[in-house]
Amino acid sequence: MNSKLALTAAAIAALWATAPAAIAEPTTEDRTIVGDVQAAYSELRRGDGWQRVVREDLVTASATRATGRTSLTYFGQLTDFQLSDEESPARVEFLDISGSPATAAHRPQEALVAFMTDQAIRAVNSFGTSAITGAALEYNLITGDQADNMQRNEAEAVVKLLEGGQVTTNSGVEDLCNLRPGEAAKYTGVQDHDDYYESGDHYDPENPIGRYSAWPVYQNLMDRAQLPFSAAGSDVPTYVTFGNHDNLQQGNQWSNASFEAIATGCAKVFAPVPLNQQANLINGLGTSPQNVFNVPPDPARQMVDKAQYKALHDDPASNDHGFGYVDPAENAASNGAASYYTWEPKPGLQLISIDTVSEGGTTGDSASGNIDAAQWAWLQGVLDANESEPAATRDLVILFGHHPERSLTAQTPDEFAPPCTGVNDAHGHDANPGCDMDPRISTPLRHGDDLVAELLEHPHVIAYVAGHTHEHKIIPFARADGSGGFWEIETSAIVDWPHQARLVEVTDNGDDTLSIFGTLIDHLGPTTAPAPGNASGFNRRELASLGRTFGFNDEQAGGGTGEGTPADRNVELLLPDPR
Repeated sequence: MNSKLALTAAAIAALWATAPAAIAEPTTEDRTIVGDVQAAYSELRRGDGWQRVVREDLVTASATRATGRTSLTYFGQLTDFQLSDEESPARVEFLDISGSPATAAHRPQEALVAFMTDQAIRAVNSFGTSAITGAALEYNLITGDQADNMQRNEAEAVVKLLEGGQVTTNSGVEDLCNLRPGEAAKYTGVQDHDDYYESGDHYDPENPIGRYSAWPVYQNLMDRAQLPFSAAGSDVPTYVTFGNHDNLQQGNQWSNASFEAIATGCAKVFAPVPLNQQANLINGLGTSPQNVFNVPPDPARQMVDKAQYKALHDDPASNDHGFGYVDPAENAASNGAASYYTWEPKPGLQLISIDTVSEGGTTGDSASGNIDAAQWAWLQGVLDANESEPAATRDLVILFGHHPERSLTAQTPDEFAPPCTGVNDAHGHDANPGCDMDPRISTPLRHGDDLVAELLEHPHVIAYVAGHTHEHKIIPFARADGSGGFWEIETSAIVDWPHQARLVEVTDNGDDTLSIFGTLIDHLGPTTAPAPGNASGFNRRELASLGRTFGFNDEQAGGGTGEGTPADRNVELLLPDPR
């Protein structure tokens, strides 16, 4: 870029000062945000609300159920931030080019995801009181893929977003391999045609060409996005589960020392290159000046294994974002890898977090999930223990995890990743950060049909809350005898359109039925993005608004891809009260 934005304390303070405080917004029942999916580039505007759909798949609704309704729990779900270090040499944007079968290796809005996540958390905070019952918001479930590429700096930024404080997404330190002095404080990557070959496959806001030629010009946007900002943090405890991007390279591959060296180094592979040469680039065999450029290196781009990831979530208010509830016996038996846990946030309710990552890490297969044998035995034990209690003291059970039933299909055993060497490197983990930490045999693996069958055997399970698919989808699973079942609730990604979170409330209707209310909310960025021009003075809400607009216009996962049907959006989900 011809002009670079200086990182000065005065500039940061001025930008913080111009960012408005969080304000309460209507839900998507009242109004939505829409654009023109046929346009080469569309601005966004207000649209009609999404009417609440009453779903009676598991039991018939009583006309008088609202008169005796009491709240059992009220919480938020946010999922799939996929907050990326968009300057990292470990990114593989070169796979995501015109004519390639690979997708989602690059998003035009990825530098703005931290701002969208902050505004989504602020939006959930603004609904601290339920509009349905007046109950207070109790906690938020964060259902995986918080980070994008299992890097330490990504995970650290996510923790700050959840807890509040100064968030820094810029990476890179000054080093002799820099092309220009001072580059580390600025953006260096594929969205700057001064750094990257002008292929037109990625959006440079200062020089949009090729597939982005209809997109607007925003000077200094990429540098502005690198400035630190103050995140609000959640007003209530947040509980985290692992997604494939939190524990696998690019959400697919077990990580080794070579990948980590690329991530922390300064040689970044770029494209375009013929598809038949891309495998050589991935394996580090293409090193000509036509295939790489220098970026500022950064040791904070190191990979984090599961134990390190959990340790970063040190928060007494949420018992370490849930990881403090991991059974000590499971933690010891897994050499610190176990991340599944359960607890009772209030009398009569049990929450269970499951880890669905296919830790064997085979590209393609391991983007989907599974449950290994040790976790499966633990889960069965937790569910059986609840059902063995006297009827009057059994808890209602809500599971949450990353992969929904239809994505629990990965066939790769954990042992496909090599066993750990037992020798830590300079980054505090095994020399291969994606090694198989857990010495227990992972097989037989369990998949979606196994999970559904197991949950249906336990009548007090009422819901499974998941992410991963980047779309709104709600599926009922019924017992064959007609005695009810449970609901699977999927919510779209923060990283991709429609960039929404979901409010969830479970109510006792006083008529032997329960209702699960799901209400979608938009983040607090303005509907209309700021006009093209110099982005140096944009505040954090305007940057979040731009992120949403870019997300709508993303040709791979934009408008029309994540909204689901009306029955997947604002809903009341009925089921028999198993108590």
